[in-house]
Amino acid sequence: MVSLSISNLTHEFDGREVLRSLNFTFGGSCMIITGPNGSGKSTLLRVIGGLLTPTEGDVTISIDGTPIPRDSVKEMAGIAAPDIRLYAELSARENLAFLVRARGIKTGRIMETLEEVGLANRADDPVRELSSGLRQRACLAATLVHEPKLLLLDEPSTNLDADGVEMLWRMIERRSKLGMVVLATNDPAEAALGETVLNLGAKR
Repeated sequence: MVSLSISNLTHEFDGREVLRSLNFTFGGSCMIITGPNGSGKSTLLRVIGGLLTPTEGDVTISIDGTPIPRDSVKEMAGIAAPDIRLYAELSARENLAFLVRARGIKTGRIMETLEEVGLANRADDPVRELSSGLRQRACLAATLVHEPKLLLLDEPSTNLDADGVEMLWRMIERRSKLGMVVLATNDPAEAALGETVLNLGAKR
């Protein structure tokens, strides 16, 4: 079981306070982060995932009660965000193979992951030739290929059509059973997928 604890978390960019004295714990399977633009949703996801070091406060992620060292969080987490890009000249399969090698994974579930996001039939097309929705599916696959215990999703339905959104919801349901999913969204339908909601707008 994955659990998350945040204590007195504050983060600033160039002296501007984005997150202020956040405190919460969560030990379930799917948590929602919501709030207006600029409230710090993306920043909080990056702090949780170990991509940003908070200005103040602590973030603790534990598996079965054992805290994970902060410098190891990036290895067990996966994050999908609008500003994360794949290599456009490579295919989705090649991008995932590169990520598997970079992470030192001996056996990667490349085709299984592409199948999960509905991209197996376009696995060998260069990413630059994919539609925006299919590129989003490829980005989601890149987030999943190392089987993260902690899945962080920032507005993941961006550019997805109705079929893509259904795929996303199935993926979230499936991945919630394997670890923890933290989803940043202002979509009420997506927010309904979570067990608890952290509203950053209410914290300011």
